[in-house]
Amino acid sequence: MTETVETYEDDLDRGLRNVELAVRAVQRAFGEIGRCNDLLDRAQETGGEVARELEALLRQRDRGAVLAVLDRLGVLAAEVARSEADRAVVTRILDGEDDGIGDDLDDWSVPTLAEHDLPRVPTVHDAESPRDVTLEDMWERDRALTAERQHVGQERIRITSEHLRTVVGRAVESFGTPDATAELLSEARRAYILWASCVR
Repeated sequence: MTETVETYEDDLDRGLRNVELAVRAVQRAFGEIGRCNDLLDRAQETGGEVARELEALLRQRDRGAVLAVLDRLGVLAAEVARSEADRAVVTRILDGEDDGIGDDLDDWSVPTLAEHDLPRVPTVHDAESPRDVTLEDMWERDRALTAERQHVGQERIRITSEHLRTVVGRAVESFGTPDATAELLSEARRAYILWASCVR
């Protein structure tokens, strides 16, 4: 009888220890999810500030500073991606399934812009057959071409700047979906190259 009571008490102690360990594990898991939530909130706040900074740099046409902003966003996105991977592991442990991290990009369409989407800068070869009679006619034609080239150049800068702002804004909003963020930041790099070629 004494042995049975001792065995029962040992089983009860083991069971209580197991429950205590399980409770601690769940508390740690929820603590980790809380850490991920905090990091995501801070990253989106910082990303929003960086996106606003980008606005001013695009107006200043500061190519080096704009590239540095994209680098900072890349570092921030990588930090969030690691945190979201941790969240997915913890969620799988708690629920036996992930919470949608790494879903497809359907909700995060990636707008694209390429050179062929921009207005073409006119050249002297565009004129069918210049009918310059005097030197004054030739100068007038050159002045008109210069004005048109400047107008088209400004339009190209406006379009590429707007596209870069849009893509960066969506990237910051998508931080909680790392696959979407990576696609959007990749497009931001391509847009930067296009924009930089327009402002040189």
